[in-house]
Amino acid sequence: MSNGKLLIINGPGLSDLSSDNVTANEDLSLSGIEQKCIETSGEFGLEVDFRQNDDESELLSGLINDINNFDAFIINPAALSKSSVINYDAFSSAISEISNQSKPVIEVRIENIFKRNVSKPLQVPESGLGFIGGFGKYGYVLAIRSINKKLSNQ
Repeated sequence: MSNGKLLIINGPGLSDLSSDNVTANEDLSLSGIEQKCIETSGEFGLEVDFRQNDDESELLSGLINDINNFDAFIINPAALSKSSVINYDAFSSAISEISNQSKPVIEVRIENIFKRNVSKPLQVPESGLGFIGGFGKYGYVLAIRSINKKLSNQ
């Protein structure tokens, strides 16, 4: 069991999932995802801060300002937003800084972005960035389990 602090940030489009394909994503909602993350983190003794912001610059600013306050990070940069344009350079810079501190960071995407070619994943050469996509809210569970494993092995 680890006793780490985990920051989960969610970008534009996740605040309202009601108009997205509810059948494929079942009871997918921001509150449902947050609850699942809190439950799963609690199983491992991880303290979680779950955030969502439709303003990408505010989201990135919060991430950069909190790099030293957390032990691990889960990032969903665009959630299900088909119209969002991700600032890949800004995310890459923040992820590089996190990786330089040997802190785990995992990108989670609710849908399979490769299947529909909705957007591309964050790509940060030589970083510790992991990627999980296409599992709905359970992608977050997989990411939390992976982070717990990494923190327990440090």
